[in-house]
Amino acid sequence: MMKFVAVLVLAVFVGLVHADGRQADKQVDYVNLGATLIKDGYLQRAKTVLDKVDVSKPDFDFARFYTLKGILLHRLGYPRLSNIFFDASFDRGQQNESIFLYVARNYWQLSDYAGVVSALDRAGDSARESEQMFVIKAEAYKQLDRIQQAWQVLDEGISLFPEYARFYSQKFYYLLELGYFQQALEYAEKYLLTQNHTAKDYLAISFALRENGQHDSAAALLEEAVIKNGQDTKLIELLGQVYIDQQKYIAAALVYDWASIEHPEFATKAATLYLKAGLPIRSLQLNRRIIKQDEKFRQRLGIDIQLDDYETLVAKKPALKRYGLLAEDDIRYALGYAYFRNGDFDNARTYLKQIVDDKLFRKASIIFQQIEKCQNEPLECI
Repeated sequence: MMKFVAVLVLAVFVGLVHADGRQADKQVDYVNLGATLIKDGYLQRAKTVLDKVDVSKPDFDFARFYTLKGILLHRLGYPRLSNIFFDASFDRGQQNESIFLYVARNYWQLSDYAGVVSALDRAGDSARESEQMFVIKAEAYKQLDRIQQAWQVLDEGISLFPEYARFYSQKFYYLLELGYFQQALEYAEKYLLTQNHTAKDYLAISFALRENGQHDSAAALLEEAVIKNGQDTKLIELLGQVYIDQQKYIAAALVYDWASIEHPEFATKAATLYLKAGLPIRSLQLNRRIIKQDEKFRQRLGIDIQLDDYETLVAKKPALKRYGLLAEDDIRYALGYAYFRNGDFDNARTYLKQIVDDKLFRKASIIFQQIEKCQNEPLECI
């Protein structure tokens, strides 16, 4: 009897628990809970909660529900589906203009630039309160090849947020693409007054300075950029090139020499520039850092010639043959010239006769004449 009573009590208790659970489930406001979870960044939980919403309730707020679904999908990375829900919310009476900012971002992710412009137009004052929205709208116009409208958007942005550096950099890049280097520099100067420039910014502004003939300013800016972004090889490359433009070969060689410690690909350029600057010994030292053997031997010939070390040059013939360099006309000329300087006229003729390039063959012809003169009048050849 006691056992029967206990079972009966337990059954009643379980029934009450289930009933309370169903009642509690009915009392939960899943829409508000979902909104809170989205706001706090718990997106997967928010998705689970919003899936439980009972949309069959009388006077259900579809506008708010579809808006929340749109925001959730936007943050989860589903821009197309997100905009479908936003459209549904507008159809259901959503009148909050700021929602169009989400719509614009979704179109941006989809590379639908006309959609971006349209959404930002519909966003009204909400779009004008954000610097970033001006940036996006201008770039959307630019992608649509409507550069005049893009420029007007940036002008409006500058009038409202004159301290926002991105507007000036954006104008700079637009002018740079159009080839208006002088005008671009006007905006570059304003942008440089701000902080946190990227390596790309330094590169673009320095390029504009160089194209405008302002090599000293370009070099100064690039030196600062290389110190801050020492791993960016494009900055190093341009700094060296700016020095080369000014025929400052030693300065350029020093830049590439320093860079070659961590970036061995610059060793070839450094060695070439040292040679051009009349420093063959330093060029020889850099030549040893070159990893590619064909490049190393090709350059070494020029160093040997400048050092008047023709015997060493000739001794490299097996290596030149091994790396397939004897098929190149400039290598044949160098080797033939070295044989000529060593007094081995037969070998000199052998390699010089193989030259195909017209310009090099004309130079070789002068050596043929010199060989003939030396053979006919040896005293004149001393």
